[in-house]
Amino acid sequence: MGPRVSGVGIRCRAVGLTLGGRRVLSGLNLEIAPGSHCLLMGANGAGKTQLLKLLAGERWPTPTTRERREYFDGRGRPVALQDLLPRIAHVGGERQDKYYRYEWNFSVERIVGTGCHGGDRPSVTLSSIERRRVRQVLRRLGLWTLRRRRFLTLSYGQRRLVLLARALAGRPRLLLLDEPHNGLDRAVRAVFDRELARLARTRLTIVLTAHRAGDVPAGFGRTLVLERGRLSYDGPRSGAPDQWLVATDAAPVATSVGRALRRQAETVPLAVLESVDLYRDYRPVVRGLDWTIEAGAHWAVLGGNGSGKSTLLGCLYGLVPVAIGGRLQRRGHPPGTHIEQWRRRVGFVSPELQTEYVDRISVLELVASGLRASIGLDAPVDRRERSRALEALRTVGLGVDPQRPARELSYGQRRLALIARALVLRPEALLLDEPLTGLDAPLRARVKRLLSQLADARIQLIVAAHHVSDLVPEIAHVLTISGGRATIRARSVTSRR
Repeated sequence: MGPRVSGVGIRCRAVGLTLGGRRVLSGLNLEIAPGSHCLLMGANGAGKTQLLKLLAGERWPTPTTRERREYFDGRGRPVALQDLLPRIAHVGGERQDKYYRYEWNFSVERIVGTGCHGGDRPSVTLSSIERRRVRQVLRRLGLWTLRRRRFLTLSYGQRRLVLLARALAGRPRLLLLDEPHNGLDRAVRAVFDRELARLARTRLTIVLTAHRAGDVPAGFGRTLVLERGRLSYDGPRSGAPDQWLVATDAAPVATSVGRALRRQAETVPLAVLESVDLYRDYRPVVRGLDWTIEAGAHWAVLGGNGSGKSTLLGCLYGLVPVAIGGRLQRRGHPPGTHIEQWRRRVGFVSPELQTEYVDRISVLELVASGLRASIGLDAPVDRRERSRALEALRTVGLGVDPQRPARELSYGQRRLALIARALVLRPEALLLDEPLTGLDAPLRARVKRLLSQLADARIQLIVAAHHVSDLVPEIAHVLTISGGRATIRARSVTSRR
């Protein structure tokens, strides 16, 4: 994207947004000049994602007769939203999940090509110029070798990079990035950051949200802070409050783990894997894995995007089968036992699981569904399930109305609700795939404190992560996957501090 692309400005006056009878945004007065690069910060649930949707034209301000949302070009001339929509690109977790929910499993190249016309699915034949532009973007973002892969066979981080490529293929005038670094490994982040640095030198208008200080690229000097749906700060980055990016000692911590969660010491290994091969979309991901998860041992699973971390956790949980010739033995789960019995003893959290919860289900029902090892419920929550679900919500510190629709929660709040869903089982072990993704800094501090308490309560942790800083000190063992092979080592004392 060269200097010929001019960004578009946005002006909001007395703008509010009500969803499901709940006020999400209130009295916003905001002007973003064409070519601006803005950082948007705030706690989980502050309204950041909904503000981006409103700026993208995906949400309409709640009518009051006073509200104004206007777009204008570099000369101050008005631009009609209907004309601008094909040139607005919005990248975030909810949009990414949409492909999973509707099973839009097109090739990477075809999905990137949809950005040229603003659609989600390939329905327009691209011109030769557009095809050339798509190829250029694929090469620039290091996606050329993946261009023929099906989108849903990629890792979570790889999908995020593909959607950025899709956004850029449309040569947008307004780029809205909702926590774009989520799920990216170090190598992919380097590619992503290099592209953001390039974009920051253009006249493209960009608004980006972040929950980690390391996710804020250079060139984003103006900072906007949302608190409970209201704009509380608008100024230079140097003067902005940073509690949502960097946790301090004063950050709230989780409530103590109750006696009900404390488990008896075990002596039998949680799981034993021998000569295990794992496949994803008929492609080998992990080969020849021998791994014993001894009783009481806490593990980190590390590796780059697409290395097989999520596939391995899915295998342990019972979602991914072991190829013929391998063996997986789970504690207290003899061969021939229905896998549901295992899932009622082991908690599981993953980005894909979060995507499954799109129906009209309350927060309470989402958490209670963990007791049935189901997605959603086929019968109302009974008194015992309600009590256990409320206890789990208190444990993770998710202070929202339990009857609130789960789909109205922010992305980070939904991740916290899924952790509560895993804890409602009072599990023997937790299989956690990027559990801190999408959480603001105070919530990350709270959940890390909770995980340490769970480890002390003899609940085994197997955690896949990209940020080593997300691992708690109690995790003493590391399995790293690279090139389909796993290496096992002890975690150094220094890295656990």
